[in-house]
Amino acid sequence: MKIALVSILSETHNEQRINKTLKPKIKILEQKFELEQISADEIPFTDFSEYDMTINFIKSGGSEDIFAENVEYLPQPVYLLATELHNSLPAALEILSFLNAEDISGKILHGEMEDLIIEIEELAAYKKVRDEIADARFGIIGKPSDWLIGSQVDYEHAAHHWGSEFVDIELEQLYQALENVDSAKAKRIAADFLENAAKIVESNEADLVEASKIYLALKEVITKNDLDVITIRCFDIVKKLDTTGCLALSLLNNEGLVAGCEGDLPAAFTMFLAYQLTGVMPFMANPAAIDKKNDEILFAHCTVATDISEEYIIRSHYETGIGVGIQGILEKGPVTIFKIGGAGLEQYFVAEGEIIENLDSANACRTQLKISLPQSSDYFLNDSIGNHHLIVPGYHADKINEFLGME
Repeated sequence: MKIALVSILSETHNEQRINKTLKPKIKILEQKFELEQISADEIPFTDFSEYDMTINFIKSGGSEDIFAENVEYLPQPVYLLATELHNSLPAALEILSFLNAEDISGKILHGEMEDLIIEIEELAAYKKVRDEIADARFGIIGKPSDWLIGSQVDYEHAAHHWGSEFVDIELEQLYQALENVDSAKAKRIAADFLENAAKIVESNEADLVEASKIYLALKEVITKNDLDVITIRCFDIVKKLDTTGCLALSLLNNEGLVAGCEGDLPAAFTMFLAYQLTGVMPFMANPAAIDKKNDEILFAHCTVATDISEEYIIRSHYETGIGVGIQGILEKGPVTIFKIGGAGLEQYFVAEGEIIENLDSANACRTQLKISLPQSSDYFLNDSIGNHHLIVPGYHADKINEFLGME
């Protein structure tokens, strides 16, 4: 990993003497990373995009004004390495206060160098996630469903905050792609999906073939538009084509290509961020029932990545009884509930809980998870960010909070 170590030092100090005392600390960094030291004078002329990470080494007190003069050229979030020597930490604290006042994300790195190595590696990983998000193209195929009145996104605002690109795509592209789908390939995909299922209930092999055609057509749309993430207005497909997108989205998510339904962009964005950050594909679902007394919430939806399921049952789509829905059976145990929302995708909620039961009610979407989620009922009933939330297997709240805390 290549790190730019920017030297921030007061002109009143003896630079040679200070560097001599700091040499053991720098040596530890050099043993672990490819380090390039940059002086304050070089900051405006340095292309920091060439580095995996930039660390501002606050070498002495009295250096605050030098930092402030150069902050516009430095990458964000701003990382401040502070030692116990030469009033380094007091200077870093003053700089951090300045950054907070300027609404610039910053963090002080302070402590034993061996511990800081681990922290720096984590922060570099977060930067990589941030870069993946900034480079991503999100395809909204068919626009959001009409009922998502609280989940609208201002593309310009969100792009300014995250750097991502948001592209509206007409459903007509999908319909045109369907005309050229290889039917034999769709039959093979359907056969494989059926073979690996625990059982099939309402659907049949013909339904599976039609649903597999949607998957192949979506792949064509994704390739044509160079998309990294999609969300699709899937109920229009049900009405026009008498089939569903649930199987297609499940297969795409199995491949690591994040795909959400109902045209819900905040949910798809949350899925992508969570997947990049944790390496685990989330499950997008509705809170269908809340037991306030026991802090238990039933989440349900008609699709799930089958790769995160212990097994799956092929069903019909719950609301319409048409096509293919998926009833995934997930392992009991720890999960993280997560959602990003707001016009600029700047709000979020995260909480940890446990799957305590897979349910099979006739009155909810097919994949049904009862989750113990302590002290979260008030959020859902008073402050919920939309209806769809993401269920990520495992405990990830600390990582999510740390990552989003730097935004």
